[in-house]
Amino acid sequence: MFLAKGSGERPLEKGTEAQSGRAILGAMAEAESRPRVGVGVVFVRQGQVFLARRRGALGGGSWGSAGGHLEFGETLEDCARREAMEELGVEVGDLRYLCVSNIIAYGRHYLDVEFLGDIGDQEPRLMEPDVFEGCGWYPLVSPPEPLFQAMVFAIDSLLTGRQYYTGG
Repeated sequence: MFLAKGSGERPLEKGTEAQSGRAILGAMAEAESRPRVGVGVVFVRQGQVFLARRRGALGGGSWGSAGGHLEFGETLEDCARREAMEELGVEVGDLRYLCVSNIIAYGRHYLDVEFLGDIGDQEPRLMEPDVFEGCGWYPLVSPPEPLFQAMVFAIDSLLTGRQYYTGG
């Protein structure tokens, strides 16, 4: 017989639905307590950076760019390209590594990797209105505020060449 971890409840018989359900919930809680890998891609053109205002709970109201979670088996570069297509409808050519950061913000913990992406003369457009609202090209040296935490580090990296950020 087994006890549901930390439940204080009665023992469960091996193989029961309740044991299986609690095991799944326990695994989900453990996964959420571990850092996740975030990948972002930044677009710069003629001294301006493309930014979109985020909606929702994770950094809602802040300005950022395309990005998301690294999927199992996916390369960092493939993730950056996928997110750019899904969120902004652009096909990314060359990618250049910008920085990595340890971000603890918005009630989450991420290891974040940012890239500079080449989109040629394509114009990004908001493909997921539930994720972003409002967008445009803004001066790299004076972007709108507040910036999404990963974008703070990405812009600083573009301006200073710094490649590692310990947290924020």
